[in-house]
Amino acid sequence: MSEPKTYPSAPVELPLRFDLEPTPVEGCAGCAELVNVRIRARAVGDITTVTDCNVYLRRHPEGH
Repeated sequence: MSEPKTYPSAPVELPLRFDLEPTPVEGCAGCAELVNVRIRARAVGDITTVTDCNVYLRRHPEGH
């Protein structure tokens, strides 16, 4: 009989999905500002802000 496992399994690693970023609407100042913030955040490695900008672009209050 084998010994029972007394340690957890290896963690599951999910891929980061950077390919699904929303695109801004042409001529919308709000979308343009979110894209600028996203670019600056990505430049300094702030992936949380990049993700937040993507969410705000998808849920834009003007309903594009």
